[in-house]
Amino acid sequence: MKAKKTPASARRLTAANLEALGAESLAALLLELSDSQPALKRRLRMELSAEVGAPALAEEVDKRLAMIAGSRAKVSWRKRPEFILDLTVLRRMIVGRLGDLDAGIAMRRLWTFLDLADGLSLRVKDPKGELDQVFAAAAEDMAVLAPRAPADLALAAEVADMLFGASSAWGERLGPALAAFGKPFAAAVLGELNNRIAARPALKPSARVIRAVADAAGDVDAFLETVPRTLRQDPGTAAAVGRRLLTAGRIDEALATLQAADPRDRVRGLDGRPDPAAEPWYEAWIEALDLSGETRAAHEERWAMFERTLSPDPLRRFLKALPDFDDVEATDRAFEVAARQGRFREGLAFLMDWPALHEAAAMILARRDEATGEPAELAEWAARLDARYPRAALVLLRAAITALWSDPRTRADAEPLADEAEALARRIGDLDGLESHEAFALRLTARRSGPWRR
Repeated sequence: MKAKKTPASARRLTAANLEALGAESLAALLLELSDSQPALKRRLRMELSAEVGAPALAEEVDKRLAMIAGSRAKVSWRKRPEFILDLTVLRRMIVGRLGDLDAGIAMRRLWTFLDLADGLSLRVKDPKGELDQVFAAAAEDMAVLAPRAPADLALAAEVADMLFGASSAWGERLGPALAAFGKPFAAAVLGELNNRIAARPALKPSARVIRAVADAAGDVDAFLETVPRTLRQDPGTAAAVGRRLLTAGRIDEALATLQAADPRDRVRGLDGRPDPAAEPWYEAWIEALDLSGETRAAHEERWAMFERTLSPDPLRRFLKALPDFDDVEATDRAFEVAARQGRFREGLAFLMDWPALHEAAAMILARRDEATGEPAELAEWAARLDARYPRAALVLLRAAITALWSDPRTRADAEPLADEAEALARRIGDLDGLESHEAFALRLTARRSGPWRR
């Protein structure tokens, strides 16, 4: 025997309770609501069209796409959330319902949907990037549809028409979109673009768009044509060009391109650090050396890159190439480099992340006067060191407390850490050269009692 529903449970908005109303009641309710809610009416029409078949649903989708494309009205900030939701529902309808009925028809509508992006960017203020996210998701949806959609090279001409006058923002969306279709389709799009450029040379598409299409087509020369020779002196640009040449097996050209932009003899920044934007050049240079047979030089560059950046990735690649036991010695040498790093935080961060907690604790105690950093990070590291290296943990906790206490706005946050530091100092007992908690508190606050309370 079914238990009778309580009045409260019967009023809840659940699928079961709505089903109990019956189809006739729900249909009447939906019709009533749709008169005052255009978005709901559109959705209902699309759902009904889907029951008829793919052409009927495609017709409804086309109407909505044409309406959005043809409008010139600005979307106010009040209407923006509703409009973003409307776009999201339309995208899901194309990929989901229409895609299930006919993936090829859905794919064409998805390209048309993407073509709305540039026009809408002029009509919708998008401070949070919500509009961009909708179109980025649509580009990724193509990878979902592509395995079910038949190859259609005829679509390449339509895509080229869209891209010919498109903004550079398309460059980011094209990667996942074109990758789903494969190189032949991307090559066909590139060919169609070249035909249009030849016919109207004064109206070239965005260089970023052409690069994205060239990458998808695997056409290195087409990519190179978009990069002026003067820009190739920039290490980052040279790295991008060099990597593509390496992928194409053109190793000598890659080496020459990278050598022409060598950043190693250039002036460093005011703080003495190498330009982080040049790091992709070093990675491409090491890869080029490896592929050209200069494995020893590549090995030395990996170590130099580690010393320069304290990045674990080049060190791991360096260690991987060493014989057994040599890697142990090299690892110890790397820990010494980090411990001597002029910038305390960077050296300690490497040791904590590796992890090399013994070496990190030794560095902290040896350079305790330099212990500074973000309080949250220092407190997190202290928690990791607390059990095995309590004295080093205490140094970091006190550094975090000092940083928080120096700003009246964050002094309250210092209090719980101060309690932790006091308890840790009591647990250690013999601080062996570290000042007592009382001396630390007095030095920091100049109060003889209740130093952490106002």
